[in-house]
Amino acid sequence: MLFLANNRLRIMSGLFLVSLLFLLTPLRGVESPAPETTSFQKPLSAPAALPFQVGEKLSYNVSWKIFDAGIATMTLVDRVWYQNEEMYKVNATVRSTGIVSTLFKVVDVFESFFHAKELCSYRIMKNILEGKRQRSTIVTFDRRSLTARMEDKDLAKPETGVKVVESSIPACVQDVISALYVVRTKNLKVGEQIHFPISDGGRTYDVVVEIQAQEEIRTPAGSFQTLRLEPRVFDGLFRSRGRLFVWVTNDKVKMPVQLKARMNIGTITAALTQVDKTPPAR
Repeated sequence: MLFLANNRLRIMSGLFLVSLLFLLTPLRGVESPAPETTSFQKPLSAPAALPFQVGEKLSYNVSWKIFDAGIATMTLVDRVWYQNEEMYKVNATVRSTGIVSTLFKVVDVFESFFHAKELCSYRIMKNILEGKRQRSTIVTFDRRSLTARMEDKDLAKPETGVKVVESSIPACVQDVISALYVVRTKNLKVGEQIHFPISDGGRTYDVVVEIQAQEEIRTPAGSFQTLRLEPRVFDGLFRSRGRLFVWVTNDKVKMPVQLKARMNIGTITAALTQVDKTPPAR
C-alpha cells in the first residue's frame, strides 16, 4: 500500500509541475523533424509589451481529492546579462505539505534562463527530491550548433558519475519554464490551437494546446475571467489516461490561475493563492 501511495504521489507531483509550467507535449511522444526541415527554425522577436514583468511571483495550492498536497511558486527573478546576451531568470519550486509530505516528500527546484528578445530558452537547471529519488540536471541549448546538451546526475548514487546526452534542436526551443512565458505572449482565441517546440534535453516535441472556452474561475486569490486551455500531455509525456485543463486570465497578462488534471487516481487541482509584483532590489 505504501508503495502504491508513493507511486501515485510521484505521479501527482510530476503532473502538477509539468502542468503548472506548461510543459505541453503533443498527442504522441514523437520527435520533431530535424532542424533544417522544421517550421520552428527561425526565432521570433518578443512583442514590444510583454504580459509579465520582473518581480512577478505566482503562488499555488495543490490539492488531491480532499487533501492539500503541496504548494508551488514561480518567480520572474530578474533580467540579467549572460555571455553578452540579455536574459530573463525564473525560479520555480514545488514542495509537498501535510500528510502527503509525511508519506512522500517532494522538493523540486528549477531555474531557467531564456533570451529577453526572442524568448528562446538558453538553459534550465533542475534539482529534484522526490522520496528517495534525488537528481540534478542541467540542460543547455546552443542555438549556433543546434544542439541540446543534458548533464544528469543521480545524487543518491554519486559513484555513477554524470550522464551526458546531446540531441538536435531547432534554432529556438523552449524548456518547461520558458514555455509558460511564451504561451502568455500568444494571441489566444477560442477554437484555435497554438504550437511550438519544447525540449527536455533528450527529445524535442511539437507542442499542441487547444483554446477551448471562456469561463469564470474562483480561486483563493479571487475571481477571474479566463480562457480554458487543454494541453495534450496524456499518451505523450504521461502514458496513463486522463485530461488536463489550464485556465489563464482572459486579458493581456494571461496569468495561469488554475489547473485540473483528471486521472484514474482522482482529480488534482492547483489554484492560485497569491500574486506578488515586487521589483528586485538594485
